[in-house]
Amino acid sequence: MVTHFIITNREVTSRKSSNYISVNEKEFMRKDGDEEARHNLRYGTVSFDPKKARKLKDFKINIFSEVAEATLEKYADDKEVNKSVFPSTKVFEELYNSGVKQRKNKEGVIIQEDILVFVHGFKSDLETALQTLAELNKKYVEPEHSTIKHIVLFTWPAKKKLLKYRSDAYDAMQSGFALARSMASLREFFKKKFVQERKPMCNQKIHLMCHSMGNRVLENMVKGVNDIGIEVSSIFGEILLVGADIDYYAMEKPNPLYKLIDFGERVHIYYNNKDQALGISELTKNAFNRLGRWGAKNSVNLADDIYQCDVTYIEDDDGLLHDTVHHWYYTNSPSVVEDIIQVCKGNSSIFSI
Repeated sequence: MVTHFIITNREVTSRKSSNYISVNEKEFMRKDGDEEARHNLRYGTVSFDPKKARKLKDFKINIFSEVAEATLEKYADDKEVNKSVFPSTKVFEELYNSGVKQRKNKEGVIIQEDILVFVHGFKSDLETALQTLAELNKKYVEPEHSTIKHIVLFTWPAKKKLLKYRSDAYDAMQSGFALARSMASLREFFKKKFVQERKPMCNQKIHLMCHSMGNRVLENMVKGVNDIGIEVSSIFGEILLVGADIDYYAMEKPNPLYKLIDFGERVHIYYNNKDQALGISELTKNAFNRLGRWGAKNSVNLADDIYQCDVTYIEDDDGLLHDTVHHWYYTNSPSVVEDIIQVCKGNSSIFSI
């Protein structure tokens, strides 16, 4: 069994029905995403057997119980209290501790245990999101030479219905604002850990990968962080925009993602001119070309350390569907997977133009 982490604004309720799956002793999570995005975030873990994870029943979700309102009020003015009771802190603390342990391999070399935060895209109900998590574990965690050893899945209430694109687009926007609050919490965790408690810096890095409409979540997360008025400079190592279903001028000023480089060390934009999913998005749902199909409109205006990676001519996008649609190459193309692993290790992309 392997265990990774989950952050979600899907509906979690005490109500039980066929549309919900148990996520702890008292609560259930909606499976189909047929709901409006919530601003309330829930944190937890997902455990599964990598060899058997196929259906929703193969995954064990444990959503941490929310802190009672009375407890929140009690701690509100207490700056010295140990806030490990908060669900977000439980996740942050465990990830931090994994980096401080400094495990060694058989040769005595310290193993770097990086974190990959992943935001999925359109047409992903809960089962699809968890299947993607299992695929990310197989492609990015299991290879011994990969530094990625932990995954944090942010799953928002997308639906597995092609005709619900507009609804998912709206939910992606609202989910971005919710995720901004998590970034604020993470910043406060770092501030408390490294400044107030003077704990040692861990060796691990946090990378962020957003696929398809997940980049719209990212867009609104950046906007939300700026609206809140907090600084989260270089909270990430690598930021990876894969098959981005956003406008191809999204990286230009005054759009929110113009400031994306402030959130990480480097940004890599992976795009494929043959991406048929984004081609349909352009023709039927959006007025402008997609970033994940054509790259940035004006590359000369990109900030330093933003790299465009053209994967149009890859020949190993496995499977008939993927060889035709070219939208999921971040898991189905061995050459792209290896490139992303190397980028997360600080190396240059072979697809960078």
